[in-house]
Amino acid sequence: ELEPSIANEPASITINGKTIVVKNQQKNTESTNAPSETNQGWIVPKVEKCTEVAKKTVTKNGVTLKDDPKYLEGAIPTNENGKIEFTMQTDANGKSAKQIYDLVYNYFSNLTQDKNNIASRVALVNPKENIIANTMDEWLVFSQSFLSLDRTEFRYLLVAQIADNALTVTLSKIIYNYEGRSTGFKEPAENVISDRYALNKKKNGLARIFGKFRKGTIDRKDQIFSDIKALVKN
Repeated sequence: ELEPSIANEPASITINGKTIVVKNQQKNTESTNAPSETNQGWIVPKVEKCTEVAKKTVTKNGVTLKDDPKYLEGAIPTNENGKIEFTMQTDANGKSAKQIYDLVYNYFSNLTQDKNNIASRVALVNPKENIIANTMDEWLVFSQSFLSLDRTEFRYLLVAQIADNALTVTLSKIIYNYEGRSTGFKEPAENVISDRYALNKKKNGLARIFGKFRKGTIDRKDQIFSDIKALVKN
């Protein structure tokens, strides 16, 4: 049986018919881990408050990273011509080329009807060689609220090359059209999201202006590649 104490009186607890008075704990500027003892041998334990300390990622050279490592140095691959090109390769859990082709074609078609679509389309297909190519033109949204919207037009080429139990998808030829503001521009990815432009001098964080383009592009690429991989491996 537990009975609450009356307001403004020392707290009491009744256990097995015995009433135990628990004195009010006064605030003390000196912290202590020692428990307080009641007048009948009962002890009121003091519990320390746990505080979480934010973990910081530190490189082997002792540099503290300001952003997720997946957006930093080494995150932007280039092809043999020095152009930015993202590539994803995967098996397809034993599926035939025709099965993979149909799945990817449907996914590519749906991409052209996404809510952020501007003028994307399935541009070319070759059913004999199992190749599908989309010219993508969509909004890449950085932030959105009731009063403001920060976004860029995001154009790129998405190509799927298919074989039995194998799929390669590339995302390349990226162009940003960031108009309608004082910092507006129209530039290829090489002049926007490469390490030179999108990272700070120490390369431990994203740059103030172009950093959001790099982050948004990597997130969009990850989303598309992850969706396709899950689709064909299911």
